[in-house]
Amino acid sequence: MVEVTFTEEDKENLKAVAQELPKLRSLVEELIETIEILSDKKLMTSIQKSDKDIREGKVVNFKELLKELGLNEKEI
Repeated sequence: MVEVTFTEEDKENLKAVAQELPKLRSLVEELIETIEILSDKKLMTSIQKSDKDIREGKVVNFKELLKELGLNEKEI
């Protein structure tokens, strides 16, 4: 059996890596979600259409929508 000896510097480096693992895990999950979205042709088409609608001014803000629906913001 091989015995491993860690120096104080090794221990500090390992501690730093361990503290960064949750951040790295979160980043990887975000990247996977992005890849899934980009791979979904139907969703990407919908996003592109929505983006075009926004650029062409074919949208209304929340207050305008409420007004069109005859609703009061306080009622929601």
